[in-house]
Amino acid sequence: MKTTAALLFLSACFPLFSQETEILCVDGSRIRGSLLGVEVDRLQFEAAFLAAPVPLRLSKVLEVSLPIHRGESKGDHVATVTLANGDVLRGELTGIDNTTIKLRTWYAGELTFRRAMVDSLEIQDRPDLIYSGPDGLDGWSQSEPGTWSFEHGWLRAKGAGSIARKFDLPAKARFAFDLSWRSNPRFNFLFFSDDISDAHPNNAYELIIQGGRYVQLHKRWSKDGRSGSNTLGNFANVPELVNKERCRVEILADRKTGLIRMLVNGRVVQDWTDPDPEAGQHGGGMHFSTQENVQLRVSRIEVTSWNGELEGKPPEQDEGFMDEDDTPQPETDAPVDPTRIRLRNNDQIAGELLGIENGKVKLKTSFGDVNLPVSRLRTFALHTKEQRENPETYQMPIRRSGDVRAWFPDGCCVTFRLLDAGGGKLSGDSQTFGNASFEQKAFARIEFNLYEPDFDELRNRGDAW
Repeated sequence: MKTTAALLFLSACFPLFSQETEILCVDGSRIRGSLLGVEVDRLQFEAAFLAAPVPLRLSKVLEVSLPIHRGESKGDHVATVTLANGDVLRGELTGIDNTTIKLRTWYAGELTFRRAMVDSLEIQDRPDLIYSGPDGLDGWSQSEPGTWSFEHGWLRAKGAGSIARKFDLPAKARFAFDLSWRSNPRFNFLFFSDDISDAHPNNAYELIIQGGRYVQLHKRWSKDGRSGSNTLGNFANVPELVNKERCRVEILADRKTGLIRMLVNGRVVQDWTDPDPEAGQHGGGMHFSTQENVQLRVSRIEVTSWNGELEGKPPEQDEGFMDEDDTPQPETDAPVDPTRIRLRNNDQIAGELLGIENGKVKLKTSFGDVNLPVSRLRTFALHTKEQRENPETYQMPIRRSGDVRAWFPDGCCVTFRLLDAGGGKLSGDSQTFGNASFEQKAFARIEFNLYEPDFDELRNRGDAW
């Protein structure tokens, strides 16, 4: 059953016309070419270096990469559901009660999750998406050609140099990306640059990470024959840079007011203010730059508009520094009482959630029923501490033969048992959300043979350098 379903999947996902894809085999080899068809226990594959099509046993396939496609989501908010097994799915929140959470998606219609298997739920305003990727090197400019490469959804630095891209940016913008490294990261991130062909443009804000835990923000400007440069405010303290090898960085920037905020893993790290934001002729360039041979990767890049609203505050610091043993703390503790609902302005409201209808949440509070747009919510506790420790109220999905893990282009993923494929659809089931039919084009890659321990090292190649 497992082999048959996977073969159906491959046959449906790869029509019989030339479309290059990549197959990762269990021996570590990678084959690029086109799939021609499938047989009982193998697939037929052709590539430019082969004299004729060759069969490949499915049991030897670990992963198949797919062409990137990005669907159009609707609604005024984005709800992110994180499951107990680490899977993450995004969509529009359409329902919630004591036992279920409903999410409307473009790739699978409405999914109904068992609340006991959902770890967390977060809601954000839907911004105008300017860029999401990467999905290749097209559109990027390198100061030193060949310094940066594209591999499996991330940009990888091979030496000193800059890779940059130009956008039509609004005055208020958000930049976000995952940064991975080995040893100490030595890395610069430039934004609002006026020249993406130059690793050191005349106009840009530059986030400088030179090893260790401290980060500074620098500004270069040039206008009407005058130029200058200066460091803005205090250093930002980022302990994640020394005690981890991966983090998510977010920059919120307002060119009009000069306000710039840095967040790491969702934690507010530092606010800077440019005392003269009008100085210079800044543009829409964004650069990732290394100054020496470092092992560094950038993935899950998002550039969006920003509404200018700020949540939380940066930690208080003594002259911009903290003790070496200090560790980052959340800006506010998550509510442990499920009746405490956190709003996007960081306020909390006590109430019983009665349901969701027409994009509005109905709450029963001590001062009467209240209707709030879903987009006004940020998060609320799905489980108390006691519920998390009770296997009846907080559960981990079991592993099942035939499970596949499908990855979305933005780095989110979903695990389900594949049952059928056809017409560009993948049908399967999960303990978490029951039966579902997914649009095949929603996924960037699919993993097979998930629970074979002999393949663990190869499967974790995302952390291998």
